[in-house]
Amino acid sequence: MKRSFLLALAGAWIPLAGAAQEPAALTLRYAVAFKGDVVATQSVSIVHSAGLTTISASFAADLPVFVAVHHFSEELSVTYRPADGAVERLGARIREGPVQTVVSGARDGDGTLCVVRTGMEGTTTNYVARADYDFHSLVFYGRAPADFLPTNAPARVLSIAQGEVRPVLVQSNLESDTFERQHLETTHLVWTDGPHVSHSWHPERFSNLPRRYIRQTDGGEFVFNLIR
Repeated sequence: MKRSFLLALAGAWIPLAGAAQEPAALTLRYAVAFKGDVVATQSVSIVHSAGLTTISASFAADLPVFVAVHHFSEELSVTYRPADGAVERLGARIREGPVQTVVSGARDGDGTLCVVRTGMEGTTTNYVARADYDFHSLVFYGRAPADFLPTNAPARVLSIAQGEVRPVLVQSNLESDTFERQHLETTHLVWTDGPHVSHSWHPERFSNLPRRYIRQTDGGEFVFNLIR
């Protein structure tokens, strides 16, 4: 990545931090790798408007599983208040082969999220109070880690894809990332969710945007690299 791009990226991101500059939008694209092959491009949109932030992420891919090809796609979206982290609404649509799961949620009058999940097992509804979660699972696209990481371990993370709160152990390490002859001060987060361990790297020079993200799930390991 050239220095000019780094400066342009930082310049595009900085106005998003100030309410006086809104509305503003930023679109990021990540190469998605699975089993060593790039299989898709993920698009991430971040929009700030009227005191709210909306983060949307999506990609679709045909994944090699043994001798078969397995179609996978996901669309995730959350609108929240950066001031206190309260989620106003969320949505997810996950397709794994012939199986589709749809999740939607919205805050009611007393601030509780009403979350509806529809899948092969039927439709379920649950209610999530703001006090039940520390932050949501897409927040690392829109804020510096120091702005959202809680002191409790494990953290209570509202999973947008699942529409539920999950206990996730988050470890933070400060590293020096050498990239195209530049030393980038980088926060490396290690996310442990049950048996799965994921990673994300947030260079300060990139306005703490994740430059690389490794997500481990029941379906395997996906690697996201910011396209430059």
